[in-house]
Amino acid sequence: MSILSRYLARMWFGVFVTAMCAGAGVYLIIDVFDRVGEVLQFSPSSTALVSYFLFKLPKILFDVFPAACLLATLVSIGRLMRTHEIVAMRACGMSTRRIALPLAVTALVLSIGALLWSEAVVPVSATRSRWLWDVELKQKVYRGVFDAASLWFESDRGFVHIRRYDAGARTISGLALYEADPEFRLQRVTEIDSMTYSDGRWVASAGVVKDIHGDDLQVHALAAGQFVLDEDPENLTARKRQPEEFSFLELRRLIAQMKARGLAADDLLVDLHRKLAWPFAGFVVTVLAVPVALRAGRSAGLARGTVAGLVIGFSYWILTGLALSAGRTGQISPPLAAWATNLICAVLAASLYVSRLAR
Repeated sequence: MSILSRYLARMWFGVFVTAMCAGAGVYLIIDVFDRVGEVLQFSPSSTALVSYFLFKLPKILFDVFPAACLLATLVSIGRLMRTHEIVAMRACGMSTRRIALPLAVTALVLSIGALLWSEAVVPVSATRSRWLWDVELKQKVYRGVFDAASLWFESDRGFVHIRRYDAGARTISGLALYEADPEFRLQRVTEIDSMTYSDGRWVASAGVVKDIHGDDLQVHALAAGQFVLDEDPENLTARKRQPEEFSFLELRRLIAQMKARGLAADDLLVDLHRKLAWPFAGFVVTVLAVPVALRAGRSAGLARGTVAGLVIGFSYWILTGLALSAGRTGQISPPLAAWATNLICAVLAASLYVSRLAR
């Protein structure tokens, strides 16, 4: 790597570190004000409160990574333009692609690091922060957490098993209630195909009731809406492991298990591919931001470049949200939902680099 390339990479990385710290700090402050009010009534200890936000920090850093890459690119190019270093580089025959190369390589290395970070650090810290929130801060009875496919919990009537709970749609696929006598001998099993939460209550489909009396088994049909479930949807969600609590390999194994059971897993497939797509968003926006900042700077100064950067950031966020929603509802394939915004940005960047204004 040449002296100039090292200079550009070092400048970009310095701004990136500052942007990461600033972005994580703002995110953390907003989260503190948003969350603290929910637990003050439980008089939490300051140690538990601080620990909760510290364990959330790895996920926060992962979330702000692409924005930090974008800001680092805009600020670095702006600084070079303000000191006329871009003019000097162009006078020496450097193209936009040559200027962007060290920044893109640095962003790519950090993107790979972010991917490893999301695999090794984020799942552990996210699980711990959830435990601190539920048990230490909100003082709930710890009943364990379960994977994203099935739930087991004890109710007043017995033990409930849910094969699949979709927290977004608030639907249950496959519910079984096991009722036992005081000696824990199984007496009755109630099986419901599906349930939907609507108007403040669970609406059940038809099902069957199996009464067990020694060796005698009697099966009775259960009409739709006859079964009643008093569990709050938020409590069911609290017992589920969230996608960020899984590593890529763990989530892939879970999806394979769900498919083997015949359960739909499109939403988890979206989360699986997003675990790969999100870290490389930093690399993509860096490559895209360089020609945008240079082009805007030549025509209307740094203010226009900043506005262009904000447009890139908000557009990326909106398009990503729309694509992920479409993927979770089955309108587009999960891989496309996770990678769509990166692909769009890559195409735009390629068009700028080959255009006359980006040379």
